[in-house]
Amino acid sequence: MKKVRFCVLSLLLLPALLLPTNANSAPTRYGGIGGSVLEIQEDCPITVTAEQLTFDVSEWDGVQLSAQVTAVYQMKNPTSDPCSVQMAFYLDEYDGQVGPPSPADWTDLACVTADGIPLDFSARTVSPDGEDAGRTALVYTVDFPAEDSREVAVSYQSYAYACRDGTSHWTQEFTYLLSPARYWADFGTLDLTVNTPESCPYLVDASLPLEADGDFRYTAHFDTLPETELTFTLYPKPEITLLDRAQAALSAFLSSAAYLFAFFWPVLLILAVFLILLAVRLTLRRSRRKGR
Repeated sequence: MKKVRFCVLSLLLLPALLLPTNANSAPTRYGGIGGSVLEIQEDCPITVTAEQLTFDVSEWDGVQLSAQVTAVYQMKNPTSDPCSVQMAFYLDEYDGQVGPPSPADWTDLACVTADGIPLDFSARTVSPDGEDAGRTALVYTVDFPAEDSREVAVSYQSYAYACRDGTSHWTQEFTYLLSPARYWADFGTLDLTVNTPESCPYLVDASLPLEADGDFRYTAHFDTLPETELTFTLYPKPEITLLDRAQAALSAFLSSAAYLFAFFWPVLLILAVFLILLAVRLTLRRSRRKGR
């Protein structure tokens, strides 16, 4: 009888032992591409009087969101001499990014203008040395007359950093580097606008104080350049609640159960047959004992 009990206990524990350990403990991630303000040499006299930064986030395309990012700079040459300035717009890239496979492809996904006139630019991979190693830079040249202003705009496609770590829906994080703007002789105001899609309209986290401005829109104004980089996270619900995390845990459990049934149903079938036969045997044994 002890051997029978041991066999039953072993069969009952077998599915738990075969279940994938911590199947949902590691988040599933998709890489993304962010951007940065312009960066130039430190002794350049050009100033930025204002920047208008806009994220137009598109509707869902599978797991990952994308956005058309447009940075419009009001720039001024305060000196009495004309100058020609080479500029670099750095793109902050995550490992495993979903984006252009090579820098050359950026020429079809980005646009640079000065006073509305398109400028030629090239996309270059930053050398492996220094803090910008591994990034792609859009490089172009802008001519400034003496004591005159120009409007320079950069537009490109950005991809979210999608993550599903204990949530029932994917979180979508976008990033934009602000620190390179400190290289300008002076930097004025920054106005930020994020237009969100109907399928993922809520901003649940941000490194800067963005405020709701009607439906599907968040804005912020800064009199000076913020000290931190810009990151913000979008989500289909207004906030990530405890119930939301509980639903994610339940979904993970059901997924594990489905995995268990799909791959180990023969074991479960044998276990069910064994238990039925054991129950029949015990019933017959008890009937015989009563008959005596």
